[in-house]
Amino acid sequence: MGTKYTETAVPNQPTSDIGLGAITDQLSRSELFDVLSHERRRCALYYLQQQDGPVKLGEVVDYVTAWQYDREITELPSDERMRVYSALHQVHLPKLDAVGLIEYDSDGGTITVNEEAEYARLYLEYDPGNDISWSSLYLGLTGVGGVLATVSQQSIYPFDWLTASLLIWIVLVMFALAGAIHTVHNWRNKQAIETLFEVRG
Repeated sequence: MGTKYTETAVPNQPTSDIGLGAITDQLSRSELFDVLSHERRRCALYYLQQQDGPVKLGEVVDYVTAWQYDREITELPSDERMRVYSALHQVHLPKLDAVGLIEYDSDGGTITVNEEAEYARLYLEYDPGNDISWSSLYLGLTGVGGVLATVSQQSIYPFDWLTASLLIWIVLVMFALAGAIHTVHNWRNKQAIETLFEVRG
């Protein structure tokens, strides 16, 4: 049975287009990139964000183990589970807690997700291989609208037929299409992260 776990670091990606500009001083970009550079932490945080309220440590251990070793949760060997438990308990959950993404009660064995984890969710759903510079796209559409408005106002051939009302509709349609594409793009990224961290069974 193979394992999905690898010690790969996540490269620092530009954040202007993925909604991370609101990260506060308490959770800097570098801290966020660092804490999410480990696949076990990413998987654990993903699972925690799918749950309502505090989660037992054992549930997180089971999920991460099942994901890492590509097994069903009901078929986890004790040695594999213990390795993941030790890593989560001693390293990964304390690190997520230290940057404020979760609250880890090591004595009670419970984990609660904080609001700051929303920034991590945006990062997890960001796929650099499927990225589109949305700011550039909308800026480009604005430029096209400006050019059309200019040639329409000046009655420049071959756009002398372009009336003000028609121009408004053209611009509205362009931005509506861009908004629809943006929505589908975000949905696909969300589906991709769900597929990445899904477990058997």
